[in-house]
Amino acid sequence: MQKLNIVGIPPTLNEVKRMHYMIQAKEKKRWEQLVRIEVKVQKLQPIDKPVIVTYRFHFKDERRRDPDGYAYSAKAIQDGLVKSGILSDDSFRYVKELRIAEGERRKVAGITIEMEEVA
Repeated sequence: MQKLNIVGIPPTLNEVKRMHYMIQAKEKKRWEQLVRIEVKVQKLQPIDKPVIVTYRFHFKDERRRDPDGYAYSAKAIQDGLVKSGILSDDSFRYVKELRIAEGERRKVAGITIEMEEVA
């Protein structure tokens, strides 16, 4: 299993719906670029087998949050994983399952992306 840690959390679906479409595109591109940079810094290796991808969202507080709103946040991250060459593709052929999970409380909010190979 490989893990990628990212500081910060992308906008939720509700936040994106309130943005102008050009701002949405810029934000998605920014997150894709951030993923590509972190992949290099954290020295992840390409995965050519199918995977289960788990997104663990680490928040600073105990505020109530809906997991389905954060599922949208995973889109830009996953596209960044493909563009960086870590995942061959983000279709069902390569990504067998997506999981959205709550992580632990941290002083700085962020995401841990876990990529587990499956048979």
